[in-house]
Amino acid sequence: MRSSRRGCSSPSPFPPSPMPNLSTSASPLSLPHPDRLGRVLFQWDADRFEHAIEFGADRIACRSGADGLAWPDSPPIQQLSIESIEGREVALGVGCAGTSHWSLSVEPTPDGFRFDWACRVKETPKQLGTSYDASAAMRVVPEDLSTVVLDDAAMRIQPDGPIASTGTFRWCYTVRPAS
Repeated sequence: MRSSRRGCSSPSPFPPSPMPNLSTSASPLSLPHPDRLGRVLFQWDADRFEHAIEFGADRIACRSGADGLAWPDSPPIQQLSIESIEGREVALGVGCAGTSHWSLSVEPTPDGFRFDWACRVKETPKQLGTSYDASAAMRVVPEDLSTVVLDDAAMRIQPDGPIASTGTFRWCYTVRPAS
């Protein structure tokens, strides 16, 4: 298990608990594809992990926005580990911003990587989703109840439909090479 843990940016009403046996190294964590198709690279930046998806020389990076935002451009993952589940490596992460809590799982698929995000909100969010630099070299395939919004410089994968309440919202997608 390769792990990294960082503190939550929101104050907790609970007393601190002992730290589990996790690394606090700022070294990058990598989730390689088992068929050497590519990797998802996680790098600590300021108060969260940023991630980039690489297939050969092609790379797209997430867009997080400024530190400290309650509704960042991409989820603020502060604790992350690479685990072996049923003989496959997966990335698992959690984080928080404002009064919301976020979770992530990333797993290899036969032709890319599947991302599964969720956010538990206590107030109506201004935005939810994951943003990337636009790239013609990769294809993003949203799953049911998720949608992709494109503009000239970026793409955003987000829950499909209105987000006008509290609760838990989820969006899932697969990223694969375009060719």
